[in-house]
Amino acid sequence: MWEKCCAAAMLLVLCCGLFSPAQAHSPYFGQREKINSPDFEAIEFAVLYGDGIIFSNPAQVVVFDSEGHLLAATPLSTALLIRCDRSDVQPTCLAYDELQGIVFEPEYEKWAQGRIIEEEGRPPRDAYPEYLDIEYGFAQRPATFIEKISFSAVSMVNSPIATLLSVLWWAIAWSFVARPFWRWKRNGLQIIPLKGWSAALTVLSILAFLGMSFLAACAWLIQPYSIHFLFFVFILGAVIAVVLTRRKAVVEAD
Repeated sequence: MWEKCCAAAMLLVLCCGLFSPAQAHSPYFGQREKINSPDFEAIEFAVLYGDGIIFSNPAQVVVFDSEGHLLAATPLSTALLIRCDRSDVQPTCLAYDELQGIVFEPEYEKWAQGRIIEEEGRPPRDAYPEYLDIEYGFAQRPATFIEKISFSAVSMVNSPIATLLSVLWWAIAWSFVARPFWRWKRNGLQIIPLKGWSAALTVLSILAFLGMSFLAACAWLIQPYSIHFLFFVFILGAVIAVVLTRRKAVVEAD
């Protein structure tokens, strides 16, 4: 019963978010990282988000100095992360495109002061990245497998609540099909025609799983994430559902 209540609540919240009227908003900063650069002193890397109206907000990583002047900017994407290494003599940060698996490395020799991109802790109202048409100061290359995993780990650490909710979502989704599976296994994996209430419950369970999967796909359009993150929460949710529903199935069998 608990999973049905949780699923209903989560579906309601997600549906309200998906189908509520879209409203325009000002550009804003997401993840921000400060380091000290020998050439530019205190600088900051930040993910600058625009307004995607209905779908995911376009974004780019921008670098600016202590006075808010733009120094460098990556190409546009919809899922960007920043990871900084402060252990070296010259600290540096890398930007990562989660969807394309591309790493953006600073090219300091190409950095130059540009327009104001930060004022009083926020971007100017006209600093929508989709309209700025500015990208310079970064070289790009494919990420290695280890980098993809490490950046995904950084993403989960930076968003623990979103990660936990994603795992919970898939645990609930999988629980709808895991319980019928355990009943089927208890019958020796034999195909037995279902009748009446049992057949209806099985169909509803499958529809619930498909419905939650569809809503998860809609949520991905609004806020994309990497395939590695999806694989992690999808599999972990399945494991949790299988373990919990198996214990309940054993109790019911006894």
